[in-house]
Amino acid sequence: MTIAALQQLLDEELPDVPRYPAPEIPHTAARKRKFMQQQSPVPAPRAPQQIPSAGLAVAPTGTLIAWALQHTDKATVRLGEQARTALTELRTRKSAEEELAQVDAEEQELQRKLEAVRARKAELRPKRKAAAPRDYDPATVRTWARAHGYTVPGRGQISGDIVQAWRQAQQPDGDR
Repeated sequence: MTIAALQQLLDEELPDVPRYPAPEIPHTAARKRKFMQQQSPVPAPRAPQQIPSAGLAVAPTGTLIAWALQHTDKATVRLGEQARTALTELRTRKSAEEELAQVDAEEQELQRKLEAVRARKAELRPKRKAAAPRDYDPATVRTWARAHGYTVPGRGQISGDIVQAWRQAQQPDGDR
């Protein structure tokens, strides 16, 4: 049984209930704009359909399923059960799809709020000062310091006294 056939069964069962177009879940900004600009017309209730060959009105789906389930022919009962199961599945899927669309919209709203909170938080944080650029190579200073008897760590900041002593050692004899 196709979805179109099941939709027709629903329309027959509940002809006075307006049907809205299936919601389109926007995945891109362009699709979202298109979706937001669409009108959502409520279709007019359908008149009972006529069977073209016999000129008889089609029975509502609920009545038709009840008739099929009480029928003596096993094939007709089986078709009634399949139709009832299919309608139940359609209702479940439709409900899940509507909830998913609602959750997606809520997620987008929360993302927007989170971005605003993070931006405000960044505005309020004190700005970090940029570290002054070094005018020396730490590896060179460490090597020099060890060669001249200073104790220096293998990594991290080098003492200002050691850096000052290295600078004095690097100056020509006339500048000291």
